[in-house]
Amino acid sequence: MIFFLQKRLQLSLVLFASILLSSCATYYQQNEAFNKSFESGDILTANKHLDANKKLQSNRNRVLYLVNKGTLAWMQKDYALANTYFNEADLFIEDQRKNIGSEALAIISNPSVKPYKPEDFENVLINYYKAIGYLQLGQNQEALIECRRVNEKLYALNDKYPRNHKNRYSDDAFAHNLMGMIYDASKDYNNAFIAYRNAYNIYKTNYSENFGTISPEQLKKDILRTAKRIGFEKEYIFYSKKFNMTIESPSKDEGEIIFIWMNGLGPVKDEWSINFAANRGGGGMLTLANNEEGINFPFNTNNFSSNEKAAFNNLDFVRIAFPKYRERTPLFNQAFIEINGTDTFVLEKAEDVNAIAFKCLKDRMVRELANSILRLATKKALEEYTRSKDQTLGTLLSIANALTEKADTRNWQTLPHSIYYSRIKLKPGNHKLVLNLKSGINGEHKQEFKFNVKAGKTQFFIFQSLETR
Repeated sequence: MIFFLQKRLQLSLVLFASILLSSCATYYQQNEAFNKSFESGDILTANKHLDANKKLQSNRNRVLYLVNKGTLAWMQKDYALANTYFNEADLFIEDQRKNIGSEALAIISNPSVKPYKPEDFENVLINYYKAIGYLQLGQNQEALIECRRVNEKLYALNDKYPRNHKNRYSDDAFAHNLMGMIYDASKDYNNAFIAYRNAYNIYKTNYSENFGTISPEQLKKDILRTAKRIGFEKEYIFYSKKFNMTIESPSKDEGEIIFIWMNGLGPVKDEWSINFAANRGGGGMLTLANNEEGINFPFNTNNFSSNEKAAFNNLDFVRIAFPKYRERTPLFNQAFIEINGTDTFVLEKAEDVNAIAFKCLKDRMVRELANSILRLATKKALEEYTRSKDQTLGTLLSIANALTEKADTRNWQTLPHSIYYSRIKLKPGNHKLVLNLKSGINGEHKQEFKFNVKAGKTQFFIFQSLETR
């Protein structure tokens, strides 16, 4: 393997030069023109920047190009086009195969040369966008399928991880909640109750502890309402006591609006490095440790070739580059809706995309630490072998290794920071809704909407604010 990589190195130095020139900037910085246009709400210009940048359309960035195109079409309310892009992204992820060339190059450079593999939460948020798109197109059954796929994907992804290194993001409460809303709107109250109950259990056992997101009060009301509607008296009494809440039977001549607010922008990836000290033990055991982070990684060097063993013997410490998220704090931190200047409905947080992103990345880094160390050790081994054959080439490789130890800072950067919602019941007719967005540092923003409400009908309405501090 070392000989193969040494030969490959001689053919790759020119490629390294181009990589090194661009590797100092993060993915966000490399696409600053697109990001700035999007953040300012200039979707047309953002689209032009996206289409003009051929690197964004390359195979290794193809998924990100597709989800960004889908997001832009989605924000322009072209939901059919948006779902075309999201479907293509879904298929690309499923069909993606390992590229032998990029895998070998990644060993002697960094993971950013490989096709981008979305974080688990990014993967399933594709289905969230598709579900909302289908709802806006009046295709409720297709929307339900996408909600189910969120959790099917999460189960399948998590099954592949070691037992002691599973994702804390193993189930999506908001996907179950949204599924309940869709069943509810379709008058399938039995399945709506089940979906709401599943959502509540996930908020209680997972979301509250891991992501700081508690069960919305509206969800509790929906559990009680659907239980009463289908005659689940035992369940109604149980949850009524649990929530310390009762609910009146709904009026049949009312309609309703599910108002979903997508707030701010999700995090972007930067880079950080961890230094590991090499501690040698008997029997060929080597432990790389970082006391500040409390990380110890022992492994047996007897499993490696003589050249790799030599590289390990010369290690005093290693520096491994990892991506880290940087939060983009939303300008607004709370919102409520005024109806006809009288009634008020609070928008409650149902999904903290930012918190999920941080935990997903941390869980992945723990799982991939071994591969990162092996990658760096292989680079060191190749460096030692090359130096023994050619001192000058070995020195060049040493420089290249140091400069190419970079983290992969690519991510889906047009996602929201968090998602809020409210269920608003209204009499049939025309109504004026005023959305009030509150900020602790910069006053408030108001926006007016007009709706025509029909008895027994549910409308899903989406509003996204992009402002960050």
